[in-house]
Amino acid sequence: MGQKLAAFDVSGQIMAFYDSIDSPPADRENVIPITNEEWQMCLSQPGWTVANGKLLAPIPPAAAVQLQQAQRIQCQRLQAACESAITASFKSMALGPQPYVYGSQLTDQNNLLSALSAAQGQPANWSTPLWCADGKGDWSFLPHTAAQVLQVNQDWVAFRTMQQQKYASLIAQVQVAATVQAVQAVAWQ
Repeated sequence: MGQKLAAFDVSGQIMAFYDSIDSPPADRENVIPITNEEWQMCLSQPGWTVANGKLLAPIPPAAAVQLQQAQRIQCQRLQAACESAITASFKSMALGPQPYVYGSQLTDQNNLLSALSAAQGQPANWSTPLWCADGKGDWSFLPHTAAQVLQVNQDWVAFRTMQQQKYASLIAQVQVAATVQAVQAVAWQ
């Protein structure tokens, strides 16, 4: 590899990068030599320009733009955290005095919804199995009566709503935060 080169237009915007050996420029006008380190910086952070034959770093965005970017990124992180919390599992006391853990991945949610639909109007002795784990973490496909399916669903909705309310509260905090640091301090815990 040879010398790295940056080609720029009349306004100083970098248009292309060259290597004096691997890919030399056709025209040496508006081309300056740059170090490998400068080349890497230009590639990793767009916006570098050339003025008076010198490489100039991009002007950082205004504080308002930085705040908006931080808010957008933090909202995305909070959304991912909420989704993760919702699909991690939830507890229900539908089977008795000890709570059981129920899966809440999309397939689990669909299975619960199907069981709930099937349970409507069924006699007291009707049952359908649902996957759940006891206090020791042992998973079983246990029968649930219509009333128990209804209770599991009510517990699921309460759990999901609690996570969504937490998410909404954190998003509201992000939206009113006045600094990037304040935005980044809002976290799912």
